[in-house]
Amino acid sequence: MNAFDPSAAPESFVTASGLKVGLLALPPGSQAAALVRVAGGAHDAPTRYPGLAHFLEHLLFLGSEAYAVDDSLMAFVQGCGGQLNASTRERHTDFFFQVRQEDFEQALRRLLDMLARPLLDRAAQAREREVLQAEFLARGRDTETLCDAALGTALADPHPFGGFHAGNRETLPVESTDFQAALTDYHRRFYNSGALELLVATALPRRDLEQLLQAPQCHVPSAPAESTAPRLPRLAFRSDWSRRLQVAHEPSRLLLAYALDEVRGSLDGALDYLACALTSEADGSLIAALRARRWCEGLAMRVPYLHRGQSVVVLDLRLSEQGHAQRPGVVALVSSWLAFFARHGAAAAAWDEYQRVRQRSLVGMEPLLRLRYWIEAGSRMRSPEQLQPALGELLAHMVGTGPTLLTCDERPCPAAGGEGFVLRLADEPLPAATTLPVVDWQLPKANPWLRDPAPNTAQPPLPTALRWLGRDGSDAYGQGALYLSWQFAKAPSIGLALAVEAALRERRWAARQAGVEILFEDLGTAWSLGLVGFAPALPLIAADLLPRLESLGPASLSEAQARAARACELNGQELLVRQLWNRLPRLLGIADLATQPGACDPGSLDAAWNEARWQALAFGLGSGQQAALATALAAAPGRSAERPNAPVPVLRARHWWSFGQPGEEAAVVLFCPLPTRDVATEAAWRTLAQTMEAPFFRRLRSELQLGYAVLCGFRQFGTQAGMLFVVQSPKSSAAEILGHIEAFLAQFAAELPGLARTKSPAEGGAVSSIPLRRRAEQTWQACLAGLDPDHPQQVIEAMARVDRAELARQLQLLRTSQARWQVVSNAASLF
Repeated sequence: MNAFDPSAAPESFVTASGLKVGLLALPPGSQAAALVRVAGGAHDAPTRYPGLAHFLEHLLFLGSEAYAVDDSLMAFVQGCGGQLNASTRERHTDFFFQVRQEDFEQALRRLLDMLARPLLDRAAQAREREVLQAEFLARGRDTETLCDAALGTALADPHPFGGFHAGNRETLPVESTDFQAALTDYHRRFYNSGALELLVATALPRRDLEQLLQAPQCHVPSAPAESTAPRLPRLAFRSDWSRRLQVAHEPSRLLLAYALDEVRGSLDGALDYLACALTSEADGSLIAALRARRWCEGLAMRVPYLHRGQSVVVLDLRLSEQGHAQRPGVVALVSSWLAFFARHGAAAAAWDEYQRVRQRSLVGMEPLLRLRYWIEAGSRMRSPEQLQPALGELLAHMVGTGPTLLTCDERPCPAAGGEGFVLRLADEPLPAATTLPVVDWQLPKANPWLRDPAPNTAQPPLPTALRWLGRDGSDAYGQGALYLSWQFAKAPSIGLALAVEAALRERRWAARQAGVEILFEDLGTAWSLGLVGFAPALPLIAADLLPRLESLGPASLSEAQARAARACELNGQELLVRQLWNRLPRLLGIADLATQPGACDPGSLDAAWNEARWQALAFGLGSGQQAALATALAAAPGRSAERPNAPVPVLRARHWWSFGQPGEEAAVVLFCPLPTRDVATEAAWRTLAQTMEAPFFRRLRSELQLGYAVLCGFRQFGTQAGMLFVVQSPKSSAAEILGHIEAFLAQFAAELPGLARTKSPAEGGAVSSIPLRRRAEQTWQACLAGLDPDHPQQVIEAMARVDRAELARQLQLLRTSQARWQVVSNAASLF
């Protein structure tokens, strides 16, 4: 068998019906994934029915000719512990899933059948329209959505980018015969072999895949793609446009937007190349210069529109107070860097570094992410000669025309006309900078974490506080994980945790380029740090990171102190329920977020480290990395623990934490902790969660139409594991949401005897196909809770033995566990 090449491009072929297929061959034991790209998106829908394309995306999940809704793709994938989603963009729509290899064929049949032969039931349409209405209301408070809508009003000429495409109750008249005809016509035009592209990542041989695609459920109607694409209108911003947008709960932001038109060559590849350099935080980078002046806390590049040589590029800067006052200087500094990069960006050294970053990112990608990479045309770019035409035009336009400016903050603005969403906009021209910044710009220095570490065959004794779980032969991607936790006798202030997190965030970009993700959690009386990704790089990154944490600069500490003062506030940047459940690890650890931020100074940090005791877990590393890891851990702050954590007791008292103010939507995050942490109970609750996930989603989201954000599942937060229920609703109060959850559990208990049994991860020899990252995370969570490292494996094996009677017994325990409920909400306590 040939060795797996993570950089190999998909093998392409075309089926007899004309469906374009790309096959990424994966090694045995991998999970499998599929992605279908439809060459039609929001801007291709009839203008009289905004949101039709997005609406159809939702409807396709509600049953098909061969599979009823309770046996459709969503129910199937959730039932076997996989992941799936869909996304409607401006000019394409993506549908995708990732499952165990043994579940791949059944999942692919369901995916293609739902795309080609959806039911489009009228009653289901009426219910799903309410889901889109809830999503529309939530997006109307999302900062990024409002910013893009505001930029749409800056266009010099009419263009689809300036239109409203989200859809809501008024734009989707499902009762109308004309609307139904338009819906059917859109489906006929784009859901055929001429407009679909299928990418799969699987260990299935090509011959077997071709045979699978001949199954009746996989048949896609034949039809040629549109013969001639309509000419696109000009995409340009007005030269005199500079505005301020009022957004709630939002620190100051400055957006520099650029409209690109008729760019030749690989525009998406050029944009990816620019983003890699623009978001670098190396010495001499743009963000380093902005931070040195205390002007900017963060910089991101977004591309809200990209199609056939046209694009809208947005540079999104999170400003400090000084930066807000110096916005003309910020604009001048960004323009200066772009001019520099236009002259030197295509240098051989910059291209070589970019290629190293791309190659490293491919090494550890899970199957679905690998497909998302290869579906973009820019992924095929192999040389600087392919890059230069588009990059040259892109930068010439950005430098030549300058940016369109949008400031976002909380200052009041009058309501302005906007497509779909209510915008509060006011003119706010910025004067030219009085003094132009002079910066000796340099291309980002080579990332030292990208170098291949020298092999070391020495095997020194490892610290007793380190659990070493080496390679087990099940991972073909060279992945590993290193986790550390620091235990404190008393919880450090939230400000100190935020300061450590900020220090790690400064190096997160470099780790990501090296194929490693940095994870940090504040667990109240403990901090947890994870490095997950390319195994050979982990000791190198740990050796650089750990000494940095012991002594933080005054700027980092003062910034963390300011953030800690806002710890109880909610913002408009993230989904409300996500902000709430992100607080759970600390809340469950100490039952208090600490409304007072506490001390955040060098002395307090020193005191915390002096009492800290650390333990660590190395998962998937080779024996040749032991010496480097031992050296890295020797520099870890605190002292190594003399013994593993004792088993953590389960939560017995209930809590209700309230954040923010009751608003237009109620959000409830309900966590029901396990009654005991033995293997059999956890196995039953995990099986129960898998069985319950799809019915819960269908009942509360589709049938009751409570809201867009609805989920349930088994989760562990810090040391506590249990069942999680999440609902965000524009129509129900927190009390009503809890009532709906209890009513669902009662109904589910009555239906449980007749439900199909959920397949356990241990069945079909699938344990080894669980991604290494998930296995490492579960092992670390067991260590944090004071359990044996093999606890997750025992749970998986026990899940295969859970019978219906045990599920019913544990469901009854769940239903009667209100005395131990943990709730985070934006509503006042009901306890």
